[in-house]
Amino acid sequence: MFATATPRTKRLFIVLTALVFVHVTQAQTAGPNSAGAGANDGGVGANAWSSPGNIVTSNDTYAAVSAKGISHYLVATNFGFALPTNVAVVGIQAEVERSTNASQHVALLDGWSTGLTKSVSAGTNRCLLVAYAQENGQNSRDITGITYGGRAMTQVAEQVAGSVGGFNARVEVWALLEAELVLASGTSIVPTYAAYTPVEYCEAYSSATFQHVDQIALVSNQQATGSATGSNPHQLATPLAVLAGSMAVNIVTSGNNTTPGITDGGTNTYMINNGFTEGTDLYFANTAVAPTSGACLQTAHKAIATDGTEQPACTFNGSVNRWMMVGLTLQRARELDHRVRIIKGGVIGATDLSSPNAWPTSDAYTSYGNAAYLWDESWTVADVNAADFGMALSAFVQNGEARVDHMRITITYAVPLPVELVAFRAEQDGEDVRLDWATASERDNDHFVVQRSNDGQTFTDIGQVAGVGNSQLTVFYGMQDEQPLAGTAYYRLVQVNTDGTQTYSFVVSVTMPTGGSVVYPNPTNDGTLTVYDGAAKSLGVHIYDNKMQLLRQVTVGSGDPTELLNDLADGTYTIVVNNGEEMKTSRVVKVTRER
Repeated sequence: MFATATPRTKRLFIVLTALVFVHVTQAQTAGPNSAGAGANDGGVGANAWSSPGNIVTSNDTYAAVSAKGISHYLVATNFGFALPTNVAVVGIQAEVERSTNASQHVALLDGWSTGLTKSVSAGTNRCLLVAYAQENGQNSRDITGITYGGRAMTQVAEQVAGSVGGFNARVEVWALLEAELVLASGTSIVPTYAAYTPVEYCEAYSSATFQHVDQIALVSNQQATGSATGSNPHQLATPLAVLAGSMAVNIVTSGNNTTPGITDGGTNTYMINNGFTEGTDLYFANTAVAPTSGACLQTAHKAIATDGTEQPACTFNGSVNRWMMVGLTLQRARELDHRVRIIKGGVIGATDLSSPNAWPTSDAYTSYGNAAYLWDESWTVADVNAADFGMALSAFVQNGEARVDHMRITITYAVPLPVELVAFRAEQDGEDVRLDWATASERDNDHFVVQRSNDGQTFTDIGQVAGVGNSQLTVFYGMQDEQPLAGTAYYRLVQVNTDGTQTYSFVVSVTMPTGGSVVYPNPTNDGTLTVYDGAAKSLGVHIYDNKMQLLRQVTVGSGDPTELLNDLADGTYTIVVNNGEEMKTSRVVKVTRER
C-alpha cells in the first residue's frame, strides 16, 4: 500500500512549496503567575507604598499609598517561571488588580461672585473658574489672556453667537489649578483684550472655586449651543456627559433685557431646572450708552453622584434674541498610573505602558502588554525564568488612596514543531487516490498517520508511513489510497513524535467520479491520457480537433494510460468516450512543458 514519491512528484513539490502555508511553531502560555515578592524602589517618586508584600495574592489586602503626588515604584519579582529551554518568548502580559479608596467628590469651595476680584479659600486640588460674558454691537471682544494674582489662567471654553444687525454675544471660561493658585500674589482677575470696536459694549464676570478637581485633565466633557435667533427655554443640543464624583457647570447668556426690563445689576433673569444650583444671575448693560438693552448671565452647578448625562434647560424671563450656553464637567481628582514597566535582569526597562484611565473604586484587573508584545526588549528563556524578572508600577495620587491587591504575569512562548510540513496534496490516480507530502526539516519524527473523512470533521485512520526521524533536508513521502470514497474525500496527516506527542496537518480534498467516465490528466504534458470508467473494462474513444474533425478512433482499457495525443500538436481536443451504454464528452488541453 505504501510507496515513495516519484521524481515527477518531486518536481511538482518544488512549485507547491511556495503555495502552502508552513506550520513552524505553536504558541503556548505559562501563567498567569503571581509575584513572589513585592518591594519599594525609590527610582521614581517620593512616596513609599505601605505593605508592598501584599501584592502576591488577590485577597483584599493591599499595598497602598495615600500621600499626594508620585509614588515610588511598586516592584514585583520572583514570578517562578520555568519555561523549557528550547522555546522562544513571544509575548509578555502583565496584570495589576488595583483600586482607589476614600476619594472626595468635586465640591464648591467658594461660591459664585461677580466682578474682577476673588478670594480663594484653602483647600485640596482646587480650581478657580472665571466665566466672562459680553455683548457688542459691531464685533465680538475677545480675551487673549487672564491672570489671577499675577498667575496666567488657561482658557477651557469659548463660544460666540451673532445676529442680524451686527450684534455679537460671547462666553469664555478660564481656569487656574492648584499649583498656580498657591503662587498667586493677590486676588485680582486681570483680563487682556484683543482689539475691537465698541458699540454699546457691555460685559460681566462671574467666578467660583471648586476643590477635589483633577489636576491632570480638568474638564472631562464640554458642550456648547448658541443661536442668533430666540428660543426659550435654552438647552444644550448634545447632553453633557458626566461622571460619578464630578461637577457639572452651566453658563448661559442672552443678548436682551428681561420683561419687564430691569436695571443694570438686576437679578431673576433666568430659571434653571434639573437640580442645578444657581450661582450668578445678572443683567448687565452699558449704562452710559444703552442702559436698558444689555444682556443677561447665569451660572449654575450640580454635583454628580453617578455616571450619566445632564441636559439642563434654562428659561429666560423675557424675549430672547441671540443666546448661547456652555456646559462642562469638572472631573473628580483621580488616581492614575504614572509608570508601568517590565523588569529584565533586575533593571526596570524604558518602555512605559501606563494607562490614561482612572483607577476604579473597586478592585479590577488592568492588563499591560499582550501575547504578541515584548515591551521593546529581546528575551531569552533564562531572562524570564530568573528571580529578578518582574514588573514595576508607580502611581499618581491626587485624591484618596491608591491600592494594589495583586500583580501577575502571563508569558506566551513558541514551541518549535518537530516537523516542518511544506506540502501536502491528494489527487486521483486511476481508481486510487495518491497522497504526497514533503517536510523541510524533522526532529524526533517517528511516523505519520494518514486519516480520511467524508465530511472534513470526523477522520478515520487509513494508513501509516514511517518518518526519517531527524533531518534538515527536504524529505518526500507518498501513500496510495486503494479504496477511496466515492465523491469528495478529505485527508489529513497526524505527525507522531518519538515521545508520542502529536500535531495535525492542514486538510486536503479530492473528488472521485461517482459514475460515467473520466479522462485525466487535464491538461496533459506528453499526450498520454488515462480513460477510466467503473462500469466497463474497455472503452471506445473518438478524438476530434477544434473543428470537430475526427482524428482518431481507438479502443482502450479502462484505467490504462494510453498515448492518445502524443503525436498531435499542442491544443484543445474533444474526447468522446463510449462505454457501451452511454457516451461522455470531455475537452482536454495538451501543453508540452519540456521542449
